[in-house]
Amino acid sequence: MIKILFDNQCNICKKEIQYYQSISPSEVFLWCDLHKNKTLLRKYKITLKDALLSLHAIDEKESLYKGVDAFCLIWKHLRGWNLISHIIKMPIIYPISKVLYKHFALWRFNKLHYCRVN
Repeated sequence: MIKILFDNQCNICKKEIQYYQSISPSEVFLWCDLHKNKTLLRKYKITLKDALLSLHAIDEKESLYKGVDAFCLIWKHLRGWNLISHIIKMPIIYPISKVLYKHFALWRFNKLHYCRVN
């Protein structure tokens, strides 16, 4: 199963993940609230700050995906969304998507008081 580490305390993250959960095949993903799965953070050497800053996913081969790459991994396995994964990975769109995600993630991170961790 693909493990998805997400911030369940963030309303934006929670709503988006709930939507993905509602349309995803049950045997593909293991949805992990990062606040309740600190052992996964330690196992994959992900700091709490980094986990709060961006979405993380671990595939069946134990490869780690972060940010846009984690979303593309999710979308690749969702009916009606897999085309978006391929579009995002296109040469011009991919680097722009990474920059936009980084700015959005930082804005969200700075907005939430509980993200103030060392």
